[in-house]
Amino acid sequence: MLQIRTYFFKCINRNINSHGALSNNKHCTINLLTMQQREKTKKFLLHFNAKLKVLGSGAAGAPSCIYLLTDNSNYMFNCGEGTQRLGQEHQCKLSKVQNIFVTYSSWKNLGGIPGSLLTAQADGVTQINIHGPEVFDDYIKAIKPFVHLSNLKITYPLIDESKPYEDHVMRVSYVPITKVLKDTKESSSDLVDKEYHINANHKRVIDEETDKQNINTEKKMKSTPHLICYICEVHPRRGKLIIDKCINYGIPPGPLLDILKHGRDITKPDGTVVRSKDVVQPDTPKTTFIVLECPTEEYLDSILNHPTFLKYQQTESTKGEYEVFCIFHFTPENIFTTQRYQDWLKKFSSNTEHIVLNNENTCMGSEAVYKNQYLLNMLHPEIFPLLNKDCFEKDKETQSNNIHRARTAQTLEVRPVPNCLLNAEIYKEPKTYIDEVLQIPDFTNVLKELKTVISKKSAELNLDTISDYPRIVMLGTGCSVPNKVRNTSSILLRINKDCSILLDCGEGTLAQIVRFFGASESLNILRTIKAVYISHIHADHHLGLMGVLLKRKEVTDEMLYLMAPKCMTPWLNYYNGQFESVVQQYILVHNDDLYLNSHKLSKYFEITLYNKLNINEINTIYVTHCKEAYGIAITLQDNKKIVYSGDTIFCQNLIKLGQNCDLLIHEATMESGLEALAKSKLHSTTSEAIRVGKFMSAKFILLTHFSQRYSKIPFIPDKEANVGIAYDNMEFRLPQLSLLPLFYPCIKVMFNEYNKVLNE
Repeated sequence: MLQIRTYFFKCINRNINSHGALSNNKHCTINLLTMQQREKTKKFLLHFNAKLKVLGSGAAGAPSCIYLLTDNSNYMFNCGEGTQRLGQEHQCKLSKVQNIFVTYSSWKNLGGIPGSLLTAQADGVTQINIHGPEVFDDYIKAIKPFVHLSNLKITYPLIDESKPYEDHVMRVSYVPITKVLKDTKESSSDLVDKEYHINANHKRVIDEETDKQNINTEKKMKSTPHLICYICEVHPRRGKLIIDKCINYGIPPGPLLDILKHGRDITKPDGTVVRSKDVVQPDTPKTTFIVLECPTEEYLDSILNHPTFLKYQQTESTKGEYEVFCIFHFTPENIFTTQRYQDWLKKFSSNTEHIVLNNENTCMGSEAVYKNQYLLNMLHPEIFPLLNKDCFEKDKETQSNNIHRARTAQTLEVRPVPNCLLNAEIYKEPKTYIDEVLQIPDFTNVLKELKTVISKKSAELNLDTISDYPRIVMLGTGCSVPNKVRNTSSILLRINKDCSILLDCGEGTLAQIVRFFGASESLNILRTIKAVYISHIHADHHLGLMGVLLKRKEVTDEMLYLMAPKCMTPWLNYYNGQFESVVQQYILVHNDDLYLNSHKLSKYFEITLYNKLNINEINTIYVTHCKEAYGIAITLQDNKKIVYSGDTIFCQNLIKLGQNCDLLIHEATMESGLEALAKSKLHSTTSEAIRVGKFMSAKFILLTHFSQRYSKIPFIPDKEANVGIAYDNMEFRLPQLSLLPLFYPCIKVMFNEYNKVLNE
């Protein structure tokens, strides 16, 4: 636009009047305004900036995801579990995503789609295209019971090699890849399995309705490739008008300039031909990048021999126009490092950058989680232990200088000028975080006082001599949408060193386990998980289940008990039938089978369950939130009783379940004073949660599931001696509960800047 204005005023100053130019000032002004509006509309279409950004590296517990970021729209390639949380921290806005491209239908590529769609809808997005190898409309239908997308239209572009997707930013060619099976008899059974779950009596139960659906789905899947690679060509940047040359040719401001700029020649009224190339700089070359995955060896031959890639591989005749800027490899390490795969890579230009996203990487992508833990660790190093530093480790060496391990926030500039990979350092030295908080007025004094009080209280309670177990790790203490410091609901109850129970399993639970225990120890922790309890079907309470089961499948064949509402069964059946099967990982027990005073399980099964979990009893009860929402009480072998509310408003049923419990973990989504809002959403305020605990004579009340508006400092009433606030990555043993209220005054000072924001 500045170019046009400059040209307009240069024309005025030089009094160009020939052939009607500037003969009428009013006409020229209208012309200028029209051009301004036209140029404003085309600004994003012609001169947008673009860069590629790694969001998730594929490290254990982290998603594999890349973004193409432009001035007015974003494009996502794969959307693993945890994508939306990293997107918040690294300015990859879901509100600007219009297209999601999925290479292969696996949880590591699509586990983050439900949560991301919910967040995008909340941010005002009205339509998203999902490009993928499977029938995604079936997937979206399957998640509808717990992901309500009434205001978001989702379209599924037809995957056709002859019809690329194209918009103002780029052209995306689909490269469908088919599996090469060693035994053709495998072809149909490999696509869709008979669907069943194992019930409480250890019998296989086939879901007949799902089985009928699978017959139809099998027909679809036989004609739909399971794997798609994407060749993306970002449009060239249009050359700029050379102002002085336009003036010399006597071309007036107006539509003629637009014609020249779009590469077409014009003929002036006097018959003079002005060629576009004489007054317009050359277009910049298009920039090509490829997104591909070879999930198993069965796809390797099809990728290596696919003719579509040939023209992009290095030969003297194709060098230049078809040179590939970069390739993103979502391929697992055992295939990526094969000689055949490496030889294929070498056929591309030596200038091509290769970025590898798989679980051999180390970067988990979040600085905020570590920063928050360093600060809380100052209060009590045992209750807020420092997180494992695996993510700080140097990545595994690659075989070539142009092959790079993916790390979150790596970027490649695409427009206006392509540029090489730029690494961003997202982790800082701990001293940096600590120095920041030490600058807060009075913090040092308050911390010193806290240490004195804790020392005295610990001595009174003989906390140095308490047993190591049971212990509780709060993996997720936020509600609805994860943010930088609070993940969605999940609690790890460690009965002993060999036995654990997960209470809810929100999206990102696996990542939290890996951050807390480290990559290698987390595998041992997964082995210890003997049961997973899902309180209700809302997405923020169970979307991490598949990730946990799939990772656990790598380290043990031992079945765990999955205690879940009946209404979750169709989702489990759908996933087992259409994606990776996890059905051999669990024995399904409906929450209703454990209902207080009316257990429906056989005595033998119940005893087997309790012995396996090293507990005396489990009881559930309906709470007031949504269909089939439950609270749970677990009585340990020493008769200590732990109660977890799930999500609920003030509930008499829960009070009955939790009588005289040692610990009540209760949701406290909103602060006191917002009772009407809380009731409308069927959640509790902090005061209501505390009141429930008092009515049931709970010895201690731990508040959790906070709205993200209170992510740093949820507000609780003063002088509540047996009430504590849960934080992510807090670990405690039951005798230590009395220390938790002591932290609150210091936390208020530590996070005082957030207090100010909330009170404004």
